[in-house]
Amino acid sequence: MVKTIIVDENLLLYLTGVSQQNAYAVGLILGQSCLGQDYVIHFAKTPPCQSEEDKKLGKPPIELGSLTDVNGNWLADHARQATRMLSGGLHVLGLFVISPDDCLNPLNQKIKSLLQIVHNDLNNNKYIFGSPKSEKLIIHLSSKTQKYYGKTYDVHNHNVSPIDIKTQKKKWIQVQCDLKLNKLRYLLKDECDWPLEKHIKVIMDEINGTLQSAVYLFDGEFKDKSDTLESIGTKKIRHSRTKRGVQDDAETLKPLKVSILQTKCGQTVLYENITDTCGNIQLVGKVACKLWLQPKLTINEAADAVREDILRSLAARLEMHWDSLTEEENSEDINSVHEPPRRVLISLPNSEVALSDYLFPGEGPQEAKMSLEELLDIKIDGELDITDVEGQADSLEVNKYYKSALNCDFIEDLPKITNPVNKLMYVGLAMSLIILLIAIMFNFF
Repeated sequence: MVKTIIVDENLLLYLTGVSQQNAYAVGLILGQSCLGQDYVIHFAKTPPCQSEEDKKLGKPPIELGSLTDVNGNWLADHARQATRMLSGGLHVLGLFVISPDDCLNPLNQKIKSLLQIVHNDLNNNKYIFGSPKSEKLIIHLSSKTQKYYGKTYDVHNHNVSPIDIKTQKKKWIQVQCDLKLNKLRYLLKDECDWPLEKHIKVIMDEINGTLQSAVYLFDGEFKDKSDTLESIGTKKIRHSRTKRGVQDDAETLKPLKVSILQTKCGQTVLYENITDTCGNIQLVGKVACKLWLQPKLTINEAADAVREDILRSLAARLEMHWDSLTEEENSEDINSVHEPPRRVLISLPNSEVALSDYLFPGEGPQEAKMSLEELLDIKIDGELDITDVEGQADSLEVNKYYKSALNCDFIEDLPKITNPVNKLMYVGLAMSLIILLIAIMFNFF
């Protein structure tokens, strides 16, 4: 069966524009898979390869003279950074290639190699969820004839198959979820000299385990996993627009709101153990999620996309944060508060879908604009309009945590407990219930 690829006509016009300026070019195909079809949301030309040293010396980037000039590692880095900007359920589906000669019949060995390099690199960080499928798209546009063709290539079994490219408008259902995090991890004595990155990866594994076992409510209701989004997302909202005294009603699909209920709050305590610790790491804050999903996706697939969005967003900003640290904070007397970048949303041109960018404290639309131009090849005239879905950290809250870190004196008199196992279980239940209630109230209101 031939696979169908759904593409907006304006995206194909973008490829034509790239081919008129470049005899050779490669780039990323971004989109979503649903029921055996791929829905393309954007083509992003990979910028010319330029080392940091050449950039410092002011040397211009080298333009491609043939497909053999494409640097696989540079392309993989582009795919990784672009994936950070995608909401859950969206992925790098493959590559587009512009060249004067046919490179699909047979499929060029260089293209196979590039797809394999990108696939392997995206799988290095499991929480980026960069490459869930082994079958990749290749769309080729001839810079000589201006005709486009497509194939799929499986990086595992090396099968090459034809595709059918169709141009039509796509409908999306928006899914929203806010998750409040307050994750506390005590450090064992042999963990004190671990780098921050290693501690964070352990915390990410714990959060992933919690999200995998959680219950996902859609618009406050438990839905069958096999139900489709379109079966529950057909409610519409009306909004009025007044023009010259005439009222006009418009209808749009109502976004679905997802609440995440933790299910591990009632675990039985089998034993108690007192362990010496050397410190703790606490991850506190909010992850704001907005996803754009195909209506025919199931509830189970949508819940997976929400989990993917949370973990990808956390992984992206925490990775950016520890990459920005000038020195590792693992000495004995370090008490510090870190503020990773916050998430903002940027709408794609001529599309309902928005992408994410991550801004450090003090950064704003200008930095997001630079990311769009460099990573997605989107040129914006004037100031960029961004949606600050999480907001900057409140300075009073940051100061509160900072003072708490500096004044950490945990010595206190504890009362004697006559039945320690039962008491520990009760306290655990009570604390989990409070956290769960806060999460429910936050997600509903």
